[in-house]
Amino acid sequence: MPEEAQQCIFCLIGEGKIQSANIWNDADVVAFLEIKPASNGHIVVISKVHAPLISMLPKEVSAKMFSIALSIGSGIVKKLGATGVTYLINEGKGAGQKIAHAAINIIPRYDNDGVTISWPEKKLSQDELTKYISGIFEKLQSPEDAKKESHPVQAAQPPKEEKNESPKKEEKTVVIKERVPRYW
Repeated sequence: MPEEAQQCIFCLIGEGKIQSANIWNDADVVAFLEIKPASNGHIVVISKVHAPLISMLPKEVSAKMFSIALSIGSGIVKKLGATGVTYLINEGKGAGQKIAHAAINIIPRYDNDGVTISWPEKKLSQDELTKYISGIFEKLQSPEDAKKESHPVQAAQPPKEEKNESPKKEEKTVVIKERVPRYW
């Protein structure tokens, strides 16, 4: 196992080395309750295979993650009385990704819940829209071609581990810092 995966908090959850309140757990995917939820019932869906970005996962695994996320989201509305669901994926450092591991956040939404996800609105002219669309289509690739090239998005980097000179113990203490970016 690569060293990056050995240090990854989500890999440790996927391997069962860190306890989590699992909603779903199979050979490829784990879904668990977020320990610092944006709202009641906030769930994180992760792959068991380490990939820094969801777009780097095998197609079958990412498709399974989305399918499970949609099923859980539907169940949240029915069972928890949520009035909506926000599905959140932070793909790369520039998008606010904090943990270099593919993940989908399922955030139940309730009327007046105080959770906001917003950005400043921009007005684009028709020429600007056409320019962006043309540029995007020029860069589109088939999934097979995309795998051959280096990935254009840079994943979040795991924090550097501090060396502690104290004697080694068999048990490790894991400090969980904020796992989900907070925009609100």
